[in-house]
Amino acid sequence: MLDGCAPRTHTIDSRQKGVPMKPVAIEDLFDYRFLSAVEISPNGEWAACVVKQANVEDNGYHSDLYLTHLARPEVRRLTTSGKEGSFVWEASGDSIVFASKRKEDAKGTALYRIHIAGGEAQLAFELPHKVETFKLLSDGRILFTARVPLDGTPSEEDSDYEVLEEIPFWQNSKGFTSRRRVRLFLFNPESSELVTLSEPQLEIQSFDWIGDRIAFAARRFPGKAELTDELWIHEISSGENQCLSKDELALDEVRFLDIDSLVVLASDMATYGRGQNRELLHYDLPNRTSQSITPDWDASVYNSVVADCRHGGGPTLSVDDGFAYVTITERSTSKVVRVSRDGEVCVVAEPNGSVDAFAVRNGLIATVELHPDALQEIYAYSQDGVRKLTSFNDRSLAERDLSQPEAFPVLSGNTQLDAWIIKPPHMEDDAKVPAILTIHGGPRASFGDVFVHEMQVLAGQGYAVIFTNPRGSSGRGNDFADLREKYGTIDYDDLMAVVDAALARFPWIDASRLGITGGSYGGFMTNWVIGQTDRFKAAVSQRSISNWTSKFNTTDIGYFFNQDAMGTDPWEEGGAEKLWWHSPLKYANQAVTPTLFIHSEQDYRCWLAEGLQMFTALRYHGVDSRLVMFRNENHELSRSGKPKHRARRLQEMVAWFDRYLKNG
Repeated sequence: MLDGCAPRTHTIDSRQKGVPMKPVAIEDLFDYRFLSAVEISPNGEWAACVVKQANVEDNGYHSDLYLTHLARPEVRRLTTSGKEGSFVWEASGDSIVFASKRKEDAKGTALYRIHIAGGEAQLAFELPHKVETFKLLSDGRILFTARVPLDGTPSEEDSDYEVLEEIPFWQNSKGFTSRRRVRLFLFNPESSELVTLSEPQLEIQSFDWIGDRIAFAARRFPGKAELTDELWIHEISSGENQCLSKDELALDEVRFLDIDSLVVLASDMATYGRGQNRELLHYDLPNRTSQSITPDWDASVYNSVVADCRHGGGPTLSVDDGFAYVTITERSTSKVVRVSRDGEVCVVAEPNGSVDAFAVRNGLIATVELHPDALQEIYAYSQDGVRKLTSFNDRSLAERDLSQPEAFPVLSGNTQLDAWIIKPPHMEDDAKVPAILTIHGGPRASFGDVFVHEMQVLAGQGYAVIFTNPRGSSGRGNDFADLREKYGTIDYDDLMAVVDAALARFPWIDASRLGITGGSYGGFMTNWVIGQTDRFKAAVSQRSISNWTSKFNTTDIGYFFNQDAMGTDPWEEGGAEKLWWHSPLKYANQAVTPTLFIHSEQDYRCWLAEGLQMFTALRYHGVDSRLVMFRNENHELSRSGKPKHRARRLQEMVAWFDRYLKNG
């Protein structure tokens, strides 16, 4: 066990010294390794993870499994096909079962087994559906989730059209999902028996298993998905299902503490709406009672530190030896905390950066971390301190001239803001340089000083990059993050205060050459800002929002996100007027800033129509504009899009800013 609850803070600089440095280039993205889904073996000797790297030739990603020993410096590549997905350890700790796309004619999901001592992976099971997540039960059966149609397998003729009968009717990265549910199944490999454990109208959010019991959180939506979830217990031997909670709470991840108790990340949404910070609930199964064990906790659960050098993640909630372990974000960093049954919270892993995934077993914690001057690696936290276990990305940045973010405080009204600036590397003393304000998405997210490829590319091209966490961001409690019915007001004031402070503090910024960019909520704010001021000479608006009414009626989260964010809908008295007042499109006739719009054809979170409307409005009013649409991409283009598309996106951004901030 960890000795006490002292934070384990560390900074490890793995860059080479005395080596000629070059600025970060767009194509460096192809060399990065992205780590995710770290899991510790049952015997506590090894940690396994998924490692992805761009495959430029195929415009995709190689994905393989790696092992790292937790006691000695040994890293081992376990698979080489480049087609691996999720995995689980077998109980012996000697082998791993993983999903793979090696079997090209598989109608469902092929699971392979590989021994960690060596040898080739062997086909172990074939599951009848496309698996999302799976677990191996002690008796050899497989518990898994998969999205399946409620009306049976569609015919070939049915594939020519879509029938929509509910909302949401599509989901970002999932496509059309009307009358298709993520259901929970139990599969017996020996008999090929497949048992469906969840009701047809339930969409599984999370599940866990212990002994003879399965717990799962699910959302029901006959016609319209609501914001509340249901918590169920399934007894494997009897086949009995019992509902513990219904229509009361928003539920996220669920885990067994022991056979008779659960912990669940949950919110009643009573005070701060759907974005309200989650609490940790404890369920006593024999007595059918529940209570919050963190009632006074105002922590931002999840890792919400923004970065573009991740591809995959891991669970936010885990359990070990009767304790719950949770990833939270505080201001500009994320960390892992341990929570006891009586609500005592202590920090057990706190890097100078972000925890992107973690696993815990017998008190030993393995993390995937992203640092200011280093890409993702695996670290181990134990009684002996913190150790870096891998060097997947050491060479990627070894010869790159990184410009470290410089923090500077900003007072916006009575609110103290965190802000940073990244200077161009090797900037001459008497130089005046252009600057770009970057706005994060969310809005419940946060910038920190972790490595962000896009920012380093812009700095390497001679731009100062300014960024901040305005009101609405996560990491500082519910009050700070509560932006409901205030979009485009206090957040706009905060952003302008940061720009003003940067110009006053850093006289080498050329105030006549300012740019602005952002994605998702950051795209909304970019659209908003150019309709309110002409101080920015170039803008890049990405996966944006321009019209709250059209977003309400077309996107996967629109009808509930917009109602929560705006406090109304288009049909309530005054609702249409309020939605229009907060829509950047209303002010497009005032915009003069040349703007590049970047959007993905399959972005169902902020649909293509949002970018098209703003682009059309600017062109109609004579503003120089350009829209670049990426086919076969979704809302995650900048983070996990196809490698060539990610590079093209950055090339478009740099060219646009160069045109108006350097050559204009």
